[in-house]
Amino acid sequence: MAHLLNVNESIRDQVSRNAIASELSNALDGLFTIEGCRRHEVNDWKYTVLHCKPTRNTADALLLDREVLALIVNASDLQVRTLHVAQDLISNSNGRLDPAFVMVLHADKSGDEKLRNWGRELGYKVIPIHRPKAGALPPAESLRLTLAQDLFTHDPFSLTGPVLADSEFFGRRNSALDILRQTQTGRIISLFGIRKIGKTSLINRVVTLAREAGTPNIAMIDCSVDGFNILSASDALKAIAKVAKMASTRSYAHITEALKRSDKDLVPVFDDLWSTKSPKPLTLIFDEVDYITPASPNRPHWRQDFNIFWREFRVVYQEAQRMGFPISILVSGVSSHAFRVESFDEIENAVLHFVPEGYLTPFARHASKQMIKDLCKRCGLVLSNDDQDRVAETCGDFPYWIRLAGSYIHRSIDIQGRPRSVDSTLISRLLSEFVDAEGGDAARVALEDLRRKTAEPIELLQRAASVPYISLSEGKLLLRYGLATQVPSGVTVTSAMIRAGLAGLSSSVPAIQLPKAASPLAEQLSLPSEEWAEELSVINRRRNLVERKLREFIHFTLKLTAQSGENWVDKVLKSLNERQRTELSSLAGDALLNRLYWKDLGAIIVKHWSNFEKILGDKSRFATAMDLLNDRPDAHAKQIDAADVALYRRELTWLEERLA
Repeated sequence: MAHLLNVNESIRDQVSRNAIASELSNALDGLFTIEGCRRHEVNDWKYTVLHCKPTRNTADALLLDREVLALIVNASDLQVRTLHVAQDLISNSNGRLDPAFVMVLHADKSGDEKLRNWGRELGYKVIPIHRPKAGALPPAESLRLTLAQDLFTHDPFSLTGPVLADSEFFGRRNSALDILRQTQTGRIISLFGIRKIGKTSLINRVVTLAREAGTPNIAMIDCSVDGFNILSASDALKAIAKVAKMASTRSYAHITEALKRSDKDLVPVFDDLWSTKSPKPLTLIFDEVDYITPASPNRPHWRQDFNIFWREFRVVYQEAQRMGFPISILVSGVSSHAFRVESFDEIENAVLHFVPEGYLTPFARHASKQMIKDLCKRCGLVLSNDDQDRVAETCGDFPYWIRLAGSYIHRSIDIQGRPRSVDSTLISRLLSEFVDAEGGDAARVALEDLRRKTAEPIELLQRAASVPYISLSEGKLLLRYGLATQVPSGVTVTSAMIRAGLAGLSSSVPAIQLPKAASPLAEQLSLPSEEWAEELSVINRRRNLVERKLREFIHFTLKLTAQSGENWVDKVLKSLNERQRTELSSLAGDALLNRLYWKDLGAIIVKHWSNFEKILGDKSRFATAMDLLNDRPDAHAKQIDAADVALYRRELTWLEERLA
């Protein structure tokens, strides 16, 4: 057997006597060193257990700080118990082995997909390695390519919805702690900011911290809930009284729970709360507050009821203060306009000076760069300090936009050869492409949403973008929203995404046609009108990502399965019609794939199905998904149908899971 130089000298002889363990150890050279080897038997099944210590580059790229379990099971029909064995080995390692990462070498021709699926169900990142019983591992270089594909294909930048996992929460840990402290002492706080700036993620973090600390109790009032924003001012106050009572007895309650309770079940008055003996602090969180302001996108009655509601609510708050009840308020939304104006219809604004004008601004630059650095490591990319700056500047330090840009960069760089440093010229080119292809659209959606709720900052932004700079006094609102940057000469727009989004704004906000009725399939897609544009934008980005992954998948698979002397590019060309073959035959592999359309990619895979079957599984299911996804709902001027969009998302998810 070959050198085994990456095997700890104390066990090298033991490993050398196990042919499969030796093959695997050699294949892992450069990625892992082998620190442990032993036999393991469970219920008459025999396993070989390796403890693999990641090299520094591998550890940095995968955020590993422990050894990784490699389990060798020479079985041609894997069962889920294989991962249960791995689970037990990890649990009994006294913290030596990474709790969520395992490699499994097996002889089951359909085992890769089984292991990936079981791993997802059990919360493991499983790297399957297929070795036929009568054969051998692929050459070390091919196996390393396979491992790189498994290790670095996952897109760590891609995140749908608010941040929940602690490992994904960047840049605002201290802000969350500060807000928690303020809520524990009866303060009133506001968080205004454009869509996707991270308001809900920050609120979720505060709620989690409150639960861990045991205080304050949280009453969550999501104003976007139809059952709440449809209420009159007086009925909304009753609903808040209900949810406050529920939260006071069990630490957390959501407005939807209170709406299900009748007045007989829970008397909707605050007096009972004020008389509570030794009460815990209570925080009322008004999220998506725009839905109950005069600019409400779907409830015009709040033009009158807004002032009535806050006048009455202010009385409630002041009474709580007089009674010594520790209550705090957190208001979150997009537009601060209704909280800043002096009056409505010549009647004093009841909320003015009651809810302070606070904003959630983009990340500080150092926080942006740290997030870029950490997430790039997870996918095997290393960006220079200047390039981290360049990404952050392009995205205006908005964390969600940074994730979009990082995802684009990750998808555009070949998996092979990672971990690797990325050339600055390439980063500049990819950022420019990103702004044109995706970034400008994402910024436009956010700016359109802001304009729907208040035109003032957009008009100011348009002026700031048309001149080198505006004065600090004129541009202070832009600074609060994070849409511009303060420089010695004044305020200027530096983000390429914001400039592109602003350029893409239409002169008027189009009305979005909503579906007349939702089918059962579409129930999950109940969106307010202003979110449809964003939903379609997200679908478009997801499809673009899948298309890029299909190109990578075709390249990698056909190259890996090519016979001696066979060129994988020839397989691609043979799948095309005669006209395409003539036009594209002179192009190199990646350039050729980049010239092909969605239907062409599907045709290549179907033509060479035997090479792709192990990953994709069902040929007819794949063909159905490809056909449906070829008809893009974001590319047609027709009424949006929720059922179609829900079906489209389902097929996208199916393909994404196969290509993960």
